[in-house]
Amino acid sequence: MALGKFFCGAAVVATMAFAGAAQASNIVVNGSFENPVVASGSFVYTDFLPGWKMTGDAMVEVRNNVAGQAYDQDNYVELDSTKNMSIWQDLATVIGQTYQISFMYSPRMNQPASTNPIAVTWNGVALPGSPYTGTGGSTGNEWVMYTFNVVADSVLSTLKFSAGGTSDSFGGGLDAVSVSAVPLPGAALLFGSAMLGAGVLRRRKAANEAEADALAA
Repeated sequence: MALGKFFCGAAVVATMAFAGAAQASNIVVNGSFENPVVASGSFVYTDFLPGWKMTGDAMVEVRNNVAGQAYDQDNYVELDSTKNMSIWQDLATVIGQTYQISFMYSPRMNQPASTNPIAVTWNGVALPGSPYTGTGGSTGNEWVMYTFNVVADSVLSTLKFSAGGTSDSFGGGLDAVSVSAVPLPGAALLFGSAMLGAGVLRRRKAANEAEADALAA
């Protein structure tokens, strides 16, 4: 009976561990740019974007469903507000841990690919295919998701987005930036739980044998 109860418990532990890993939290602060609050149908130029650092001599443009809709919630940003600029975050990471980078990009509506590029780097190294660009359509934003896995080689990792191409106050849109630890495969979690179970059973068996020896004496 005790054996059956234990393995049931081990299965629950494995399931809970996998579920928690699968829902790994986003370590990017303000990744959807909802702070600052911007009135619906308007935009602001600002040099203060909570969670983010930015080029010192430029401002970011935060839009609330103007010149196209946001992908996530209300706001998104353009990095060529008055001229090309950059934003970045220094993220606490674990050396050797794999992280998934994800973000949404859209070219500016009615603008050519030459003015829409956004370059993305991780610790100064360009992500595959960077910079990302496209020709804007006539009906608003056309969001494309980009997702990459990277392995941290430092306890502090920098994710940076930079406007490129023609610096003319028209540029690509950015939204829903996320960096999350990639969970262990389910098999690895189950193996770890099984090993934990084996250890408990060995200790329980040893205790039972010791009790039996004591009674026999």
